[in-house]
Amino acid sequence: MNNTKTIDVKGLEHAEKEGLIFPSIEELAGGQVLRLIVEFNPVPLVYMLKARGEFDVSFEKEGPDEWILNIKRKSTEKDEKKEQFRELLRDLKEGDQEQAKEKARELLREVDATTLGVMEQELIREGVSHEEIRSSLCDIHLEVMKDSLLAQRVEVSAPHPVNTLMEEHKIILDTLNQLGALVERLEDTGSFDEFGEDREKLKDVSHHLVEAESHHQREEEVLFPVLEAHDIVEPPSIMKMDHVEFRKRKKELYQLSHDSRDIEFPLFKARVTELGKYLTKELGSHIFKEDNILYQIALQVLNEEEWAEVKKGADKIGYCCFTPQDVVR
Repeated sequence: MNNTKTIDVKGLEHAEKEGLIFPSIEELAGGQVLRLIVEFNPVPLVYMLKARGEFDVSFEKEGPDEWILNIKRKSTEKDEKKEQFRELLRDLKEGDQEQAKEKARELLREVDATTLGVMEQELIREGVSHEEIRSSLCDIHLEVMKDSLLAQRVEVSAPHPVNTLMEEHKIILDTLNQLGALVERLEDTGSFDEFGEDREKLKDVSHHLVEAESHHQREEEVLFPVLEAHDIVEPPSIMKMDHVEFRKRKKELYQLSHDSRDIEFPLFKARVTELGKYLTKELGSHIFKEDNILYQIALQVLNEEEWAEVKKGADKIGYCCFTPQDVVR
């Protein structure tokens, strides 16, 4: 990202000058520089900016026909960490993986869930793609922050909406463990007859995974909009992208397990194995991110009145067939 932006306002009317200068100054991120070119000595602007204490101001040129003012927003600790995250992404794409992971361990040791979510959001707004965050940075976060995130996790009791979502996650994780075991046995199986009773178990597992749709619906339609109202936009967006991928694969797994009469066993085995491995790995990782990052951000920013509205909206949508009734009373 270019850290310097130049605007030339010479010859513009006063209102046009102000309409360009002040928004450009406010949009500066930490470490970024605005080169302002004017046809007069901007002494009042210099005094105002220095009085705010947020900017370093210096003259590149002082008259007689034009003045060039360099305005740099001072970097905060958060700005510095964000730039380190950006460098980390570059290292993960182009450099030594192990060295990059070690840098991540050092960088993320002191970062809490809220700061983590905000930095990811700002990076995406500055041009880092959703896919880079989802496939690279989030996975590194999980690996290097797992212990610290678990240690910092806030627990809430029933019938709080987060308690309900997390209790459902426990059941979904158990279902994924069953799916993983089924896939392992399927890999050593040569025919539908050999697969035997596991075909019925696969039907039950796929049914439970499809029935989790109201869980995702409550997140997407009730919890995520409240987070977005607090300007926590990108973490929910990443979770919704995951939901789209899971939805497609759960539906295909369900169809394969319930109607496998017209498919040859080798193809059935290959598709179920691929879908099962994807869901056990990616959905399990997704659940960890929600429990220890997304929900933790929500618990820090939403107030009691907002949680009451979330609960009301969740009750209106309804719950999964496997939701423990004692947590939604």
